[in-house]
Amino acid sequence: MESIRDAGSLALNLYYLTLIILMIYHRKYLGSYVEIIILALSVTFLTEITTTMLQYYGGVQNTVAYYVIGIVGIVYLLLMLYFYRLMQDRLLRRIQGFLIILHVTNFVASAMLIKDFFLLFPEVTNFISIFVILVSLFIFLYDTFNSDKILHIRGFFPFFVAVSLTFIYVGLVPILFFSSRIVLQTEKLIFYIMLFTINVLGYSIMLAGIFFAKIQKKGII
Repeated sequence: MESIRDAGSLALNLYYLTLIILMIYHRKYLGSYVEIIILALSVTFLTEITTTMLQYYGGVQNTVAYYVIGIVGIVYLLLMLYFYRLMQDRLLRRIQGFLIILHVTNFVASAMLIKDFFLLFPEVTNFISIFVILVSLFIFLYDTFNSDKILHIRGFFPFFVAVSLTFIYVGLVPILFFSSRIVLQTEKLIFYIMLFTINVLGYSIMLAGIFFAKIQKKGII
């Protein structure tokens, strides 16, 4: 079971690294503020690599703090900042700004009020932040579909990022909710397979967006 989990984790990390390299290489085709998404994926990749190294070579068993700070604290914030910067409608942009403040407040308040915040993964805090991100994504998609970006949607990379993240987070919420209730080995296997599949399919949408943006910007389609 552990070998299956480790193999899946390695494959996902390689996928993250591939996306990071491709986005850096093709960044001139991916629109404004793509550096924020590159940074978010880089933090995700470094968090995964750091925790793996600490567990296997440093003897550290509890790496929850790295996920809490790296993913919930930093990556979620970067994702919302990315969509905030891309907003065109002033009212919707203000709402996005409020959502960023809500996320930061949720994180800071949880860190202050929950005793084992950095020792036991804060599921409630994570779910609240994911819900806030999903609201942010829907607002961005609404803004996109009500702008002239819709005319060139196939080459609009942020659209693919939004769809990719929506797919991932909508898919992850139910399986993360039941993750603490998993007991049997077969249940763990199903959990790892579902987690891996959702991430691969979700980030594949982002990967497709890189190539569609490059092709359209070059005027091939």
